[in-house]
Amino acid sequence: MKKILIVLSLTLFSFAAFSQISGGLFVGPNLSYFGVDSKVQSNEGVRLGYTFGATADFSFSDNFLFTTAIRYNDIGGTMKYKNGALVHLYDEAIPTLELIGENENIKYNLQYLEIPIGFKGKTNEIGFLSYFMKAGVTPMINLKGKADITAGSNDLFTKNMGFFNFNWFMGAGFEWSLTGNTRFFTEIVYTGGIMDFIKDEFSGSESDLTTTVSAIDDFENSDRYDDFDGFKDGFEAAKETYDNNPDSESFATFIEENQRIIRDHRGKVNAIELKIGILF
Repeated sequence: MKKILIVLSLTLFSFAAFSQISGGLFVGPNLSYFGVDSKVQSNEGVRLGYTFGATADFSFSDNFLFTTAIRYNDIGGTMKYKNGALVHLYDEAIPTLELIGENENIKYNLQYLEIPIGFKGKTNEIGFLSYFMKAGVTPMINLKGKADITAGSNDLFTKNMGFFNFNWFMGAGFEWSLTGNTRFFTEIVYTGGIMDFIKDEFSGSESDLTTTVSAIDDFENSDRYDDFDGFKDGFEAAKETYDNNPDSESFATFIEENQRIIRDHRGKVNAIELKIGILF
């Protein structure tokens, strides 16, 4: 992380030394949803959120610029799980396990600190207006997440999310010259997810993998699996081994081998944003 920050700082310093800089503030709404590559889950509608932050453009010529920003982004969406899902909630004082029934939804509310970086091409002024297009990538840092595992439950979900995420973006807009270097701007930007917002790894620790056989028993009411008894027996054997020897990796290995059952609730966050702001 330190190396990344040093490289980013040196890059920005180089841009600042050999270019003209303009900066400003922006705010705007977004519509976000999940991109899902799975036959057992699907996106359900869109979620209205918002974003705000500060932006900076480093111009190498009148028509070509490096653009970046730092912003808060409130996004999310709803996913339906055809076969249900088993969700670990790590943010609770005692990690718990929640069962999602067949064809039920989970609504996610995700907050990120984002630093989009990219390039912008801009026309010369036509009257008081100039038009631009932009594209780039957006590193994202997880700030907080919540999920309605059951209707209105608003469960904390932060530790289930990966600390880091990554999107790409492309968009277009216009700037309206007001006075001097002051300009009003508006833009529409599409962002596409590159990484799943839920982390993949299991540490194997007791706090991360706390569960109960009774919760697993709930799956017996579903015809989701061809060999539920085999799954249950494997779970109980792995848990017994783990309880007798906490250093054993049996529990983590069992969960990793049964990803389809335990962790098939993933997705990439996409969004359409409308931003308005002022540049100086």
